Amino acid sequence: MDFMTDIKVFAPATIGNVSVGFDALGLAIAPLNGSLLGDVVSLRAAELDDWLLQTTGDFAAELPKDPEDNLVMACCRRFQAVVSGQGVPIRPLEVSLDKRLPIGTGLGSSASSVVASLEALNRFHRYPLGAHQLFALMAEMEGSVSGGIHTDNIGPCLYGGLRLCPPESTMVYALPWPAVWQVVVCWPGTRLETRASRAVLPENVPMGTATRQGAAFASFVHALHSGNPGLASASLIDLLAEPHRRRLLPGFDEARESLGEMGALAVGIAGSGPSLFAVFNDPEGAQAAARWLNEHYHENEKGFVQVCRAEQGGARSIA
Repeated sequence: MDFMTDIKVFAPATIGNVSVGFDALGLAIAPLNGSLLGDVVSLRAAELDDWLLQTTGDFAAELPKDPEDNLVMACCRRFQAVVSGQGVPIRPLEVSLDKRLPIGTGLGSSASSVVASLEALNRFHRYPLGAHQLFALMAEMEGSVSGGIHTDNIGPCLYGGLRLCPPESTMVYALPWPAVWQVVVCWPGTRLETRASRAVLPENVPMGTATRQGAAFASFVHALHSGNPGLASASLIDLLAEPHRRRLLPGFDEARESLGEMGALAVGIAGSGPSLFAVFNDPEGAQAAARWLNEHYHENEKGFVQVCRAEQGGARSIA
């Protein structure tokens, strides 16, 4: 079949939920300093009897020692099975994962690996999977890690920007993101598994809570489409997950108060945590917040702070 000789695909970090849209809203982010915050998967044609996976990057040491336990390898084998089942032969490749996102941060680490892997495989083999089929496969593979299929990281990671990702659907809808908004993200250097973070959530919520959260979500979407950033930022609240997850994030309440005093429009938990994010329309305030988080929210030297914009490009080939 017709295929490329080699390819390298980058998939950006994401913030799932964005406070107001639990399991249904996600934002792709890119540091203002131009660095790549996200995973990179490279493929190279080779005469191999089986797939060969190599791992590099700042967070490669956190990955399973056995390549067969690596999510990227699982993606390769699943892609091969699906495409071969359609009558298209897939041969093993040399695969390299540059792991730039730490695991268990709330910044879409597993989604980044999945999207980079499957997008690279589909591009390398000249798109044997259509858009909906590819997205469904990405959701399946990410769900194998998180314990359920939620596309609020997969959607923005693949397509970029702010995305509305209805649960139990492969449809993804673009939402406008105010260009003036900057997002400060801080990973404290600790790990919190998505399954553990979901375990603290209640099975049911009071009717009043659900009603207020639904109204806030609707107000947020309306405000974005009507060009009302003030209403949009006021709508960035989380009455469903944050009240239960905040106790898993030491220092979160203090950070919320301090960043609010610096002019943050909203402060929330990134995905399932432990990272947090803060939205600013003042670049000086964003930089001040980054300095404060560097001094007060880190728990060890592995953590980082980035001042970001919305990453509108999504997953893409890089040199």
